Amino acid sequence: MKRVIFTIIVICACQMSFAQDMDAVYNEFKNEKGVESVCVSPFLMKFTRLFMDDDDKNNALIKGAHSVRVLDLEDSPKDVKKRFSQKVEQLPLHGYETWIQVKENGENVKIIAKTQDDTIHELVVLTTSKDDCALVMIKGKIKNDDIQAIIEDDKIKIDGRK
Repeated sequence: MKRVIFTIIVICACQMSFAQDMDAVYNEFKNEKGVESVCVSPFLMKFTRLFMDDDDKNNALIKGAHSVRVLDLEDSPKDVKKRFSQKVEQLPLHGYETWIQVKENGENVKIIAKTQDDTIHELVVLTTSKDDCALVMIKGKIKNDDIQAIIEDDKIKIDGRK
């Protein structure tokens, strides 16, 4: 019995050691040469809500977001961009749902999200190419309906139709 329990513990520990999340990727690259990193804390997100226009349809997105993290690797050396691209490519996406994945002319864009019921808890945009790489993470509790309203509003602005 002890052997079975020990084996289960070892298997779980191995799985957790291989699992990486977006926070680990952000933390690994945020201090690399030429990488610009921005972290908007939950306190600052709450503070910005004081200055929001009540009529703006993007308010629901901003109110639902607890924190935002951005990595921009545009000015980083090629080896850093290559390592980032490889890390993103090999990243296990356990718990994430792929919303959009586009590969065109050497540029890759992937939008993934962690959702529960009709609420987005984490939205991640990953872009990689040989010239530029970026990571945008938005954490919070954002309703799918709020995202849909923003998309519909943007369609009206682009198409000019209602």
